[in-house]
Amino acid sequence: MEAPAAAAAEPLEYELRQELSDIMLQGYITGLRREFEAKLCENHNRISTLSKSCRENVSEIAALRDELTGILTAVAASESSVLPPHSSLEKAEEPNSLKMRDDNDIPDFSLLKHLSGEEITTFLKSEWLKLRREHEKELQQTTEELFRLKRHFAKDGAVLPFRKERELEFIKSKLVQTISKMDGIISRKEGPSFDYNEDHELCRLKDRIGSLLDENEHLQVLLSDKRKEAKQLSSQVVDAQSNVSRHSLSESKLSDELQDLKIEGHLKELLELSVLREVFGSYENQIDDHHQEECLLRELLMEKEERLLTMSGDRHKLKYENDQFISMVGSKLVQHHEEFDLVNDELTMFREKVCEQELLILEFKGESSSMKSCLDEAIQQIHVCKQEIVGLTDSLASMSVALEEAKEQNASLDATIREMKRAAAPCTDGHIGDDAGPLEQFTLVSMEKLSKAYSDFESRVAQTMKQNDIRLTRIIRQERESSRAKSAITVWPLPARGSPLPAPHHPGLPPTPSPRHPSATSGLLAAPRRPTTAGPLATPTPELRPL
Repeated sequence: MEAPAAAAAEPLEYELRQELSDIMLQGYITGLRREFEAKLCENHNRISTLSKSCRENVSEIAALRDELTGILTAVAASESSVLPPHSSLEKAEEPNSLKMRDDNDIPDFSLLKHLSGEEITTFLKSEWLKLRREHEKELQQTTEELFRLKRHFAKDGAVLPFRKERELEFIKSKLVQTISKMDGIISRKEGPSFDYNEDHELCRLKDRIGSLLDENEHLQVLLSDKRKEAKQLSSQVVDAQSNVSRHSLSESKLSDELQDLKIEGHLKELLELSVLREVFGSYENQIDDHHQEECLLRELLMEKEERLLTMSGDRHKLKYENDQFISMVGSKLVQHHEEFDLVNDELTMFREKVCEQELLILEFKGESSSMKSCLDEAIQQIHVCKQEIVGLTDSLASMSVALEEAKEQNASLDATIREMKRAAAPCTDGHIGDDAGPLEQFTLVSMEKLSKAYSDFESRVAQTMKQNDIRLTRIIRQERESSRAKSAITVWPLPARGSPLPAPHHPGLPPTPSPRHPSATSGLLAAPRRPTTAGPLATPTPELRPL
């Protein structure tokens, strides 16, 4: 049955792989399209920045021309007394004509959107060369005008020399400023060079698209081959179904034989039950007799206990019982101290073992082939831990009962101390029983000390109970993590044909050691655990579910 099921599952796997390959190709093509669109957006942004920079340069050049016209008008006004009016009109008309000519030469940048990258770069370079030539012509004209004015002022130096010198210095400073500004513009225009290789990018993208088309054709050929294999596998599935029908006939025959065997087994079970009932009847009669004897003995014991309780009312017996209780408490304290020392020794041993096991785990991190066998051993250890936890819960319950009994005894001791204090008060007032006074005071002091020691002991026991509860929670957490690791291993997906099995690794569980050193896990799980005591602050142990 498993072979045809596997053969039927293989076409589904091929279909899933085909769909995944189609999805991956579509994602890759969409990614390339997005990259191409992003590069186009970058190119448009570069073109827009170039157009903006050109507009800014044109506006700056226009402002510089306005400044030059202002300077020329100032020079013309200063020389109006010397120069004829016709020359001043010609000078005033020249910058206006230059302005009109420059304004008419400014192109419409909306037409640049329809051009390609190379055409835009050539257009911008040509415009830049035109502007540079015009600037050089303007500079040459201004310098010629300056030298002409210098010659003119040199001839007419006798008329107002100081005034003309000041005006010439002002004009020189203005001209120097304008020349520096224009040099800055020229350097700023010559600095950034936009090397745009759009054709290279387009060629690269075309090559990439061609390679992708070739890969797509190759993948289509592979898909056709895989479909042929799927058809062959479907024919094998049909053959397997015919074999299954044959096996079903043989199974029907075997089922008839099994029914006959079941009938024979049922008859044998009936005979065995009849024999066992007779044997168990005799055992039950004996058990009933034993129970009756136990009930009689318990009644006799209860009568004896009542007689002892009625005879325990004297003061000397109370003192004797107090002495016994004191000795018993001291012995219990010694026992508890010894138990705590043992627990501490076990904890140190456990820590040393944990350190050794961690070193072993780090050494055998790469060997994960024996995970299932190690986890089976861990499951056995978990069962042992469960049994130990049951023992711990029983010990917790017994210790809680012992603590409650100790509390009741402490309350009875406090009541007796109070009664003894009340009895001692009238004796001290009437000066009766001078010899008995110090003894009673001594007993009171000793009882108070005992009560304090008992309270200290109770606090220590509570602390140890907390520590043991924390330890229990840690053990339970480790067990849960190991069970989760086991479930993760059982649900681990099957790999493809020819691929090695992956080593499962749980995030909350350390890597398993090699089978050569099984003590790395068994020592960690089978560490000695001491029974803990249950108190008012102890948390209940959670229910452990089977794996």
